[in-house]
Amino acid sequence: MKEKKKMTYAQKRSFWGILFLLPWAIGILVFFLGPLVRTFYYSFFEMELATGGFSYKFTGLGNYKYALRVDPAFNQKLLAALTETLRNVPIQIFVSLFVAMLLNGEYKGKGFFRLIFFVPIILATGITKLELADITLAKEASESFVNTAGVTNILNSSGIPSVFINYIMVFVNDIFDVITTAGVQMLIFLSGLQSISPSLYEVAKIEGCSQFECFCKITLPMISPMILVCMIYSLADSFARADISQMISTTTFTNAQYGLGAAMSAVYFLVSIFVILVLSAIVSKGVFYYDK
Repeated sequence: MKEKKKMTYAQKRSFWGILFLLPWAIGILVFFLGPLVRTFYYSFFEMELATGGFSYKFTGLGNYKYALRVDPAFNQKLLAALTETLRNVPIQIFVSLFVAMLLNGEYKGKGFFRLIFFVPIILATGITKLELADITLAKEASESFVNTAGVTNILNSSGIPSVFINYIMVFVNDIFDVITTAGVQMLIFLSGLQSISPSLYEVAKIEGCSQFECFCKITLPMISPMILVCMIYSLADSFARADISQMISTTTFTNAQYGLGAAMSAVYFLVSIFVILVLSAIVSKGVFYYDK
């Protein structure tokens, strides 16, 4: 009787990797790919509601020309989305990594503090998020909690260039919004920090490395794959939450300009993918992969 051939470690990793990716792949094929293709198809037509469905009139690139050359708000909203994304994503990465390092330490009450910081994950989903958006609680809380005028005066008196002061104040004003959208990144960084072998730090300390050197030579390289993942997630999340998404929805469903809305969606999708691919290619050059 022949013995069963056992799977190697590499084969097991590949099997479980494919198994975990399978729901995502099925979701992409069933729920995303079809609507994406139809969106690009509709963008070349002028569509109107008619008896039994839609009536189609081929316009070629007419909708794209109108969105990019005629519409007074689309280009502004698109530029604002890009600016806000490129400004907020580095802050989200820094804050989530900083908090994850704090929560990864050894001290009493660590579980309680982790609970406090991971509550924003719950607040950033579902009905709670809608209610917070309606009453603008995050903005009001940040203004009442932080004395922005006092912080600005301190920074001005310190001699820091005004460009950096403006960037810092944007972060201060949006601190609650940044924290409520950085919960997933915190979890990813925390899992990455916990996967680093303590023996690496022990050897580094024996060799006389300082805490900063340990961070630069051990922590940062080891979690660099997580930095790439968090950056991609933060970019996609920021693009999805931008005001231009609401504008496209209003154009499509409220104003019943289905072809124009599809063209705006296509342009925004292509710009988002281009930015994510370019930044991912740049960051991936510094990513360090290792085998345990």
